[in-house]
Amino acid sequence: MRLRIDDYNTAVLIDSACWQQQTRLSLPTVTLKQGVPNPLGHFQTLYLLQGDFIHVDNPPCLQITDNLPTPVCTLQPEQAHTLRIFHLNDLHHELRSTHQQQGDTRRFSQIVKYVNTARAMAGKTEDVLFISAGDDHIGNPFDELLGADTNSFQLSAAYHVYSAAGMDACAIGNHELDRGSALLAKAIEQDARFPVLSANLYGSCYLQAQHYHPAIIGVTKKGLRVGIIGLTTVVATRLGTADDPRFYAQDVLITLKKVLPVLAPHADVILLLSHVGYNGAVGGVVRHLLACGDVDIAQAATALLTHKPIILIGGHTHTLLNTDHLNSYHHQIPIVQAGAYGSHLGEVAITLQPRVTGIKPTITACLHSIKPHDDTARTQADYNPALYEQETDVDSVFEENIMRPLYAKLQDKLEEVIGYAGDLADLCTENIIQERYRGQLAIANFMNDAIVARSLHFPPRLDGSQQVDFAAFNASGVCQGIKPAHPITFDDWYKVMPFADLIVVVTMTGAQIRQLLISNAQRLVRPEQQVTKNDLVGYAVSYGFLHFSRQVRYQIVLGDTAADATAQAIYIQGKPIETVLEKNFHVAFGDFVALRGAGGEYWKGQTTKNHRPAIGFDVTALAKEETGLVYHNEIIKFIREYGVVDSLSGVVKDERLEII
Repeated sequence: MRLRIDDYNTAVLIDSACWQQQTRLSLPTVTLKQGVPNPLGHFQTLYLLQGDFIHVDNPPCLQITDNLPTPVCTLQPEQAHTLRIFHLNDLHHELRSTHQQQGDTRRFSQIVKYVNTARAMAGKTEDVLFISAGDDHIGNPFDELLGADTNSFQLSAAYHVYSAAGMDACAIGNHELDRGSALLAKAIEQDARFPVLSANLYGSCYLQAQHYHPAIIGVTKKGLRVGIIGLTTVVATRLGTADDPRFYAQDVLITLKKVLPVLAPHADVILLLSHVGYNGAVGGVVRHLLACGDVDIAQAATALLTHKPIILIGGHTHTLLNTDHLNSYHHQIPIVQAGAYGSHLGEVAITLQPRVTGIKPTITACLHSIKPHDDTARTQADYNPALYEQETDVDSVFEENIMRPLYAKLQDKLEEVIGYAGDLADLCTENIIQERYRGQLAIANFMNDAIVARSLHFPPRLDGSQQVDFAAFNASGVCQGIKPAHPITFDDWYKVMPFADLIVVVTMTGAQIRQLLISNAQRLVRPEQQVTKNDLVGYAVSYGFLHFSRQVRYQIVLGDTAADATAQAIYIQGKPIETVLEKNFHVAFGDFVALRGAGGEYWKGQTTKNHRPAIGFDVTALAKEETGLVYHNEIIKFIREYGVVDSLSGVVKDERLEII
């Protein structure tokens, strides 16, 4: 990975000649324009790549705006230069984690402390960037400040605090679009004082060139040129919706092959912000078998560019990489990722040593654990303060001036009591986590039955009907429980189902329902499987198992292996499935399954590849109508109406599912 210093300026001249030829031929162009960097960040000058990378067969040439000086290499021979990058991904608005007994963990203010300390201590030839690889929203009550649409929008808490913390750039993740492209455009306009990136999203009537960019070139305060490309997963992303029907995503690798050759001549270092997912091995096991993942992106990038240092900063799969040191290299490119929900802050540093013979980079990486706050731990004999959040771990100025006003905006909403929990063990988090992938789940039964009841108030469908015949919800969307025999606050229920799934009504025949249930039978965590409690806490053993409302009754026959598992004795609304095979039913799903195929949980027609023989069933291919309603909001309305979450309101295990 070497490049003669003189080659940088030569590449600029070649690119200029290419532009002149392209202008004569009137081919599609990409323009380099002046941008405005975050004034609190570390870029001194910002260049934006704008134009059409999508509708050309080959990399387009770069048209440079009149009188715009192009970024040139200022690295001095034999003088080392260090670029230190702090990165996060999949924060999902977890700026603060609240807990009634343990106290609040001020996650983002801890992150800011790391970044500001490093910037204050940076040497004369060291730059410090702050980067996000996407999914900054959705998953925390801060989502409520986004509102449901542009009319109820208050602010993007994530982009607001990122701007104040000196964020230099971020990628668009799939969950940025959960509440629609119009609302994301509003969030960027109002709160993002940094460039937002995605090279492969296109065609939106709301997200325009002023909102996001395929790539940027940032010149740091010490003169280093950093090229950054944003890439967004095509899986589980809300595209082509009724209000933005031409909004789509191009294949990630096709896009990269068009963008990277245009950007590379003008950068000393390339960063790929990939919200696509890590598909390499972790601990010897490939946990995410993706059609296209970071390993594939690294391979494509290496084939396109061998003489510039490239770092891939990833997200989407919530993977912890390089916990102690850099050990994740693929095709000569380091890949880094920092878990999710603010559990860690990633740090990667590249030191460039320019020489007459070329530039030799040295790269290191690690993760910084964000410490939990726990007042209860202080009373324990073995209490170690180094393991828990202390005042010295938090940027107190940022916490006071930026975070506290946000807390005040949200506090009334968090503390609002929406109902009361019955004295039921089935409501406890530990029981829910252990049972959600294994069979019937009482709290999921309650949720699905509540959706059927709430459907009386759904927007009328094209045929004028409103109520659904039954409801289904994926097990991985139920994340924790509530405390029995206690009041339930808005915040409590948000943590039960933190994702902003939209309700989609899918039309299914009885025959299709039977196939769906047979596929579902193969998605259980089976009794003979050796899984730990920690495996069940996350998504490591989530195969897409669905829970249903009481209108569906069936048996799962386990058989000798998962491949033998099937569904039998199926009844829909009290009728044997054999008698309603041709009848149409309206089924309420979350859009995670109905529109996005549940990501790696294979409800998009695929058959699983991770040693699970589940029969593929494509829910996304069926006729459907979007309601515009958020799943957990409808559950909250049901709880408010009934006042209590207990066996009388539906927290039961009944005859709807029997495992034999």
